[in-house]
Amino acid sequence: MYLSHPVRRIREDPDKSETITLRVTAVDDEAADELADCIDEFGVVEERLRFAGLRVTLPQVNVEEVCTLEGIESIETGNTVSMDFDTPEDADYDSTCR
Repeated sequence: MYLSHPVRRIREDPDKSETITLRVTAVDDEAADELADCIDEFGVVEERLRFAGLRVTLPQVNVEEVCTLEGIESIETGNTVSMDFDTPEDADYDSTCR
């Protein structure tokens, strides 16, 4: 399982008074359903994302617990940006950069 650096730091030294929003990506949709049920016990599943992803908010002290769940491909902070572009023009593609 991949853990982003911020998630690793929070896992090792959580702030007991703070919450965090995470993007938890499951290995498949079935695992995402099971993870959502487990996470509901100590956090809130805010949104189902594409590609078996979950956006969850929970106390930082529960990050360790999330990391021990089965069926996870990766965990990143919720502010991780991802963009989908249909064509290079959508991304302001500059062919001179090649």
